[in-house]
Amino acid sequence: MTVERIRSFVPLETTLLPRPLDRFGRAFPASLAECVVAAYAPERGVVLDPLAHPLSAADASARAGRHGVARSPQPLGAWARRAVDQAPPAEETLAALARVAESALAGPTHAISMRELYGARCGTCRAPVTVEAFLWERDAFAPAKKAFRCGVCAREGRALLIEPVDADDEASAQAQDARGLAYWQFVERFAEVERGLGESVAVLYTPRNLGALMATLRAIETTVGVGPARDLLLLAFLEVVVTGSRLNAVAGRGTPLRIERGRARRGHAAQSREINVWLEYERCVRDLVQWIAAQPAPKRAREFAAPEDLPGKADLVLCEAPVDDALGGWAHVASVLCLGAAAAGTADATDGRATERERVLRSLRQALIDGHRRSSEDAPAVVYLPHADLASIAACALAGTAAGYRLRGILYQRDALATPSRADASGAAAVLDFGREGVTLLRDQTPANAASIEDAIRHGVREAIAARGEPVGAELAGVGALLTLAGRGLLAPLTLARAGGVSELEVFLDHFRSALGDAKRSGLERVGEAPHALMTISSGLDATPLDDRVEWGIWGLLSAAREIETKALLRRAYALFRDLETPDRELVERCIAAYGAQGADGRWRLRDEDALVKRQAEQTALAADLVDAAHRLGFKVSIGRDLRRRALAGAHAAMRGSILGDLLSDAEREASLARHMRGPADVLDHLDVVWYDRAHMVFVWQLEWTARIHRSVVQLGEAIPDDDRVFRFLAVADERRGLVGYKLVRSAALAEAVRRRAWRFVKWEPLRRFAAGPETTLADLEGVLGLEPAVEQAGQQLAFKW
Repeated sequence: MTVERIRSFVPLETTLLPRPLDRFGRAFPASLAECVVAAYAPERGVVLDPLAHPLSAADASARAGRHGVARSPQPLGAWARRAVDQAPPAEETLAALARVAESALAGPTHAISMRELYGARCGTCRAPVTVEAFLWERDAFAPAKKAFRCGVCAREGRALLIEPVDADDEASAQAQDARGLAYWQFVERFAEVERGLGESVAVLYTPRNLGALMATLRAIETTVGVGPARDLLLLAFLEVVVTGSRLNAVAGRGTPLRIERGRARRGHAAQSREINVWLEYERCVRDLVQWIAAQPAPKRAREFAAPEDLPGKADLVLCEAPVDDALGGWAHVASVLCLGAAAAGTADATDGRATERERVLRSLRQALIDGHRRSSEDAPAVVYLPHADLASIAACALAGTAAGYRLRGILYQRDALATPSRADASGAAAVLDFGREGVTLLRDQTPANAASIEDAIRHGVREAIAARGEPVGAELAGVGALLTLAGRGLLAPLTLARAGGVSELEVFLDHFRSALGDAKRSGLERVGEAPHALMTISSGLDATPLDDRVEWGIWGLLSAAREIETKALLRRAYALFRDLETPDRELVERCIAAYGAQGADGRWRLRDEDALVKRQAEQTALAADLVDAAHRLGFKVSIGRDLRRRALAGAHAAMRGSILGDLLSDAEREASLARHMRGPADVLDHLDVVWYDRAHMVFVWQLEWTARIHRSVVQLGEAIPDDDRVFRFLAVADERRGLVGYKLVRSAALAEAVRRRAWRFVKWEPLRRFAAGPETTLADLEGVLGLEPAVEQAGQQLAFKW
């Protein structure tokens, strides 16, 4: 079966997951899964996710009507998926939590023991309080501060207070035995060969938190029988395993654990936050239970553990690249604590030394090799990459090629994700499409020389610039380079280029930097300063920029559809711009907001004032007013070819003629602008309105009812040489002010052309009042100039002499 490849981006909607599910990864975008499986998998076809975690691509495919099959490379991920899928009713889980709190292995109940363990007194009123967190300086013997809520003096416990610890708090912290019973109970859970790992992880906790962890774990195991409720309680326990350690910085939720040579690596933060393990655990259980209860009944994916579990060969391999690694070595530690050392296996000894992009390359390559082996001969693979940057996109492309696939396309959007999971994470996302047709085995590949690789990279960058009609950043340049390398059969040889400890990813990045360093060889140049430098074509861009094409496409969709839902509008908008032309999310949304009106039912329609006939009539009327103003001020006038035949309306039609050209005198119709200003004849003939022959001054007026100003500023304006006697004006409809400003900020090249050629912006309404005023003089023009003119700002008076 031959299907058309997906070539347009799909609007992504991110779903926030509760703790601790968000540590496995975010929910796979349902809209992307629906689009991909509809295109590549038949009805009730098999979709394999080789990197499954809770609510991953396998579950999204199952909800889309396919057989979702999940394979988790880590035991903890497979167990977590089952715990969520088989979760009991909320009442049963909360009753199990209550039994844990009331358990008493020795003396008081567990809840009372935890309250005493984290007990303190308010520094103001000396009332007893339960501390929510202690703040520690690195390598200190006691905490420095405590955070708590006082029901007596702090708004009945609603305000969180942070105060220095007192002598009793220091004594309580030092009273805990660092190598007491809890320490050895923790270490003994690890296999004999990993005893050193257990000891190095145990010292990452304060003695108080280690005691609380082991006491809570024993209470769960002794009071709750084996079953779904126990699994869910243990899944919530994962959160405090991570946040209860010294790797939990003051402003974070615990960093991933890195393991080197069989031992845990300590963090470098100057301060850490010692949480109240039991209080945090209770909150996590309740949040998780509440979230599960609010979810609709899921269509569950099958877990793939052995070949016989797979219902036939997969028709599609669909997964999310493992960019977010919020657990790291904690996945193995939690597996040991919750599942047992036998089920956990052995920790990855190289985990601590691998960079993020190398980890993505290795993990995804192994997952796609597994997916390739378990899928049919013509089954494609699609990889969703959140937080995409140049290195991670290249890592995914090389991983898929090394697994036996051929890169067919990359869809990239700079701001696809509205809520990045980390403050330093990119909001970009990419979708990589791989096929299996025409693939040559890696062992049959011939090496490629550096010259051919770098030439292909430069060609791909040039293609990306030409497709978008604007300078591109490193990520889009990399996408163009990778697609050209794949098209020329050079991406596969790159996967064999690792040597001397340097991976194929580093080899590609070296070639990429080298190719762009010699970019002038292919007519490319770098503009701007690092790290935000862009690549453009030295000879200039002939194509209309993507910004203007997107704006016109959105207007066309709104004018053609009377009422359209937001999702349908976004899908149709993205479908107009394929592959490298994928527009930014913010640009699309700004264009929709600029031209669309949303009804009470959420459907969009074109604003009445932006109908084509009405806008052209307003543009014609403004041009007529400018003709009259020019004659009143002593200028002669020229009207461009695009406006000359426009029909007049109102008083002008009744008294002056039927078309705009009738407002000109016979001498003006026969005059040649070339006698008064320089420029090609075809350019001068397309200028909307030109005033000339007053004190040798020339006023060029371009009238735009859209924000597509590239034609006026670049295509026409750059062809007219600078002259002290020539003044350039760009009149834009009042409603386009915001969109014009956004485009000038977005495009440095366009803004530079506006500045260099001294274009003066003016809005239609202030200009119309100036042109229609019988007593206005040329000096009054200054007050109406600008996207925020002085006439709209009270208290400002400007004087200007032309």
